Amino acid sequence: MQAEYFPGVVPYLKDSGNVAKAIGVHPWQTIEYRAHQIKEIIENDSELNSGPINLIGHSMGGLDARYLVSVLGASDRIASITTIASPHRGSILADLVLWVPGVGRLFPAIPNLTRKSMAEFNEVVLDRQDIMYLSVPTWSPFWNCCPALWPAWIALAIEGGKNDGQVTTSSAQWGEVLETKDSDHVQVIGMRYGLNYFLRENHLDLYGRITKSLTDRGF
Repeated sequence: MQAEYFPGVVPYLKDSGNVAKAIGVHPWQTIEYRAHQIKEIIENDSELNSGPINLIGHSMGGLDARYLVSVLGASDRIASITTIASPHRGSILADLVLWVPGVGRLFPAIPNLTRKSMAEFNEVVLDRQDIMYLSVPTWSPFWNCCPALWPAWIALAIEGGKNDGQVTTSSAQWGEVLETKDSDHVQVIGMRYGLNYFLRENHLDLYGRITKSLTDRGF
């Protein structure tokens, strides 16, 4: 994740008294590759040495976080994982895109996100008992969804029902569901296009609710 990927979130959380940092990873690499990047940053960043870390991951970032603690042995540093709109059960969009020759080689992340690949992932990347797992599924009506996501929204609606233009609500549920956020896949990280530009709640409020929930639980 890059700082601009969550516009305004880090300053907002810091102003609320949290220690917060955005971690940048490769946008198109595999889950394993990205999880190694996160592990290296956590191990070498002095800002992250003050105590247990509560990871918040959007989309594929939530899968990276799960791999990090379950496979790469970083559970001693991580207290909780909150995933936002993460395709824990894969997405038909990945299956469809892979019909295009060469896509999997150009974008190694996409084969990881098929429904079959994620079923295999979930058999190996098991939840740890010492980690709190929370999730925030997202969904948007068609007319409020970013226009660039409309074709994907339709495909997902046909295959899996409620969705945010990239991930179905059912695929995004993992661990305890904190809330189901009315948002498309990009609005929830502060990118507001289409009619969602006029919605009153901005994306920062969600991160405030997540951190409050973690604080109330003693994290």
